[in-house]
Amino acid sequence: MIEVHVTFASAEEAARLARAVLEARLAACANIVEGVRSLFWWDGQIADEAETLAIFKTGAERAEALEAFIAEHHPYDTPAIIRHMNVGANPAFEQWIAAETTAEGNA
Repeated sequence: MIEVHVTFASAEEAARLARAVLEARLAACANIVEGVRSLFWWDGQIADEAETLAIFKTGAERAEALEAFIAEHHPYDTPAIIRHMNVGANPAFEQWIAAETTAEGNA
């Protein structure tokens, strides 16, 4: 299982992109965490912004396509798309991730 972490300006933006990702079967689920405070360099100075974090769970075979989709549809010029490789999970959850990221899903 792979986790991909991405920040957004709002929960609405995160949910909109998460829904599109799920409809494309690029991830089995997305957790949206509001209230993230991000400090980062931007345009020569340190920015301090409220953001929302989305955590996508997918299989290794879908990770690159997921990242490309997010990069194409994300509203930021330079979105932080961070992949956490080989995240361990219980076997039943990993099987569910695999089933839900196929073209037909679990239907």
